[in-house]
Amino acid sequence: MNGLLVRWTRWSARLAAELALVLGITSLLAFGLIALAPGDAATRLAQQRAGHPGVTEDQVASARRELGMEGSVPERYVRWLGHAVQGDLGKSARTGRPVLTELAERVPVTLSLAGLTAVVALPLGLLVGALAAMLPWRPARRGLRLTGLLAVSLPTFWVSYLLVVVLAEQLGLLPTSADGGPAGYVMPLVVLALPAVGLLSRVVAVSLREALAQPYVRAAQARGATTVSIVVRDALPNVAGAVLNTIGLIVGGMLTGALVVETVFAHNGIGDYFVQAVNFRDLMAIQACVLCFALAFTATNRLADRLHGRIDPRVSGG
Repeated sequence: MNGLLVRWTRWSARLAAELALVLGITSLLAFGLIALAPGDAATRLAQQRAGHPGVTEDQVASARRELGMEGSVPERYVRWLGHAVQGDLGKSARTGRPVLTELAERVPVTLSLAGLTAVVALPLGLLVGALAAMLPWRPARRGLRLTGLLAVSLPTFWVSYLLVVVLAEQLGLLPTSADGGPAGYVMPLVVLALPAVGLLSRVVAVSLREALAQPYVRAAQARGATTVSIVVRDALPNVAGAVLNTIGLIVGGMLTGALVVETVFAHNGIGDYFVQAVNFRDLMAIQACVLCFALAFTATNRLADRLHGRIDPRVSGG
């Protein structure tokens, strides 16, 4: 018991150190790129207050002082970092509200979409992949594999607008926003789940075919072992490892997909918040969103590595 606690403590410490490094590098790059890009939040804020784009240098300078944008980029980053490590991510230049407060309102929306997507995509991807590997009819296997490839290849924005035009505008079957209640989650769920199912099914099909082609599987078949017992005992560990290794791609796909889905379907999640922040050059909000994305991606990958190591001792989960 003590040994297990020590291992988990060491792993948690390594994870915390890795997260700190990743978040530090990510925040530095994001801050620098946005700060050096043409236009800034001070100009946007001054134009917003004036009601027209023609603002004076004094108006922009006043907005810059209000937003704490004085000084060089390195000075501003160090100042932001000092507040960030104390849990203060600043105020949004667009709304004037604390960024953490706005994130607390937005993150649950994105998490609910991601959770529903995982509940649908994981079992469906496993099922389609298993069928693509094991169906006796070869054309059916090829058809499922091509379907998986198509699901991965379709652009998220194209699928989103296609569903809106066909299912919402022409047929009137589904609402186009979250204001429509639970039905408002159907189209976003389909858009996010499609690439996840396609990727998972292809990974499962390939790993399952490889596992079933191993000599020890053929030996088990020769001894009269059933297909179910062979799959459960020999193939599933390989499939589970392959699925866990794909988690990073799936999470990355969900995060980028959320930028489109939440904007098109009017879901007030972190993806929609990020798009609005970029359009306004709202540096504090952009930084917070980037940190959330980096945290979700890194933590999920490390947890997947850990689980893979537990499933297959040959793989290091540390």
